Amino acid sequence: MRVTYVFGAIAVIALILVLFRSENRFQWIKAGILFIGQIFFSTINFLIFFVIAYWMMNNRDHVNLGNLFLLLAIFVILSGILLYWGMRMVKHVLKFSTTTLTLIEYYIQWSLIYVTVYQAIFSNIKRISTITEFIRVGNFLDPNLLVVIVLPSFISAWIAVILFKKHIKAI
Repeated sequence: MRVTYVFGAIAVIALILVLFRSENRFQWIKAGILFIGQIFFSTINFLIFFVIAYWMMNNRDHVNLGNLFLLLAIFVILSGILLYWGMRMVKHVLKFSTTTLTLIEYYIQWSLIYVTVYQAIFSNIKRISTITEFIRVGNFLDPNLLVVIVLPSFISAWIAVILFKKHIKAI
C-alpha cells in the first residue's frame, strides 16, 4: 500500500464531511465541472490558434512566427474572450452564482500554484533523489526548495480560509 493512497483516502473523507454538510453543497462540484469545461475549451482554442499560426507561416515565405511570448499572450486574451462569450451563451441554460464563479477562480489559482510546485520538484529530480538530500547539501535557500515548501502551505491556508468563509456564508 502506498502512503499516497492512505492520505488520499483521508483527504476524500475529510472533503466529503466538510463540503457535503453545508448548504449549497453541490456548488463545489458545479464549479469543478465548469472549470474542467473551461480548461477543455481553452485547450481546443489554443490548438486551433497554433494550427492557424502554423498554416500562416507554412503557406508564405515572408511570414514568420515573431515573438512567441507575445503571441502566446495574444492567444490567452483571445481564448479568454471566446470563453467569456461561451459563458454568456451557457448562462441561459445554467445559472452561475457568484459563489460558483469565485470557486472557479480559486480552482484556477490553486492549480497554478500546484503546477509551479510540480515544476520546481521535477525540474530538480535528476539532480537529487530526495528533498532531504537537497537540504543536506546546503541548498536550503534555493528558490526551488522555497517554492516546494512554502507554496503548498499557502494553498493549505487558502483552503482553510475559503472553507471558513463558506461556513460563515461569506461566499
